[in-house]
Amino acid sequence: MPTDAAGLTQEDVATMSLHEEFEAYRQHYEHMQELLAGAQRSVNHGPWDWIGGDRVPGIGGDGLEPLPGADTLNSYDLRTDRIWEPPGATGDARDLQPMVDYFDEQGWRHREGHPGRDHDTWAKTDDGWQIEYVVQPNGRYSLTVYSELFWTNDDLALMEAVGGRSDGVYPEASLPGEYPPFPDWDDPIINPPKI
Repeated sequence: MPTDAAGLTQEDVATMSLHEEFEAYRQHYEHMQELLAGAQRSVNHGPWDWIGGDRVPGIGGDGLEPLPGADTLNSYDLRTDRIWEPPGATGDARDLQPMVDYFDEQGWRHREGHPGRDHDTWAKTDDGWQIEYVVQPNGRYSLTVYSELFWTNDDLALMEAVGGRSDGVYPEASLPGEYPPFPDWDDPIINPPKI
């Protein structure tokens, strides 16, 4: 039986209610934010720009690691992105070093690459999350945290359960560790799905 990023099989998840899946998703989301904040602080304690929302589950099926049997309805992933612009930054490969040092401190396997004119470093955490830091010649430095796939009983139902309770409002910028609160299961549906 293939296990997902949480070590669960499809059969394990089949016994869960939507409420239980919602709470498991909350834990994954909060862990993602912790990973993001740690990586952010290794290079910049100041504000980071948001690229978009990150609260609703991503559409599954494809993933960073194959999950046999996964499709767009029975799996999901998580992703969050931030950008900052250091004064005078030019995308020099040396600007990766603080993040590389952070990855080394954590004991995470990592690699460096050169996609086009950009430079990047990428790490995989001990629990299967992936972190990528890219420095670009235009001075915009981006940080992304990705999960591998998680099983769900119904990706659309989970998206509606989370997204329906979320106001969809995100800041333009925030400090590491700051993000809008995740909704509670008892919160009302304020964004019903559009049919």
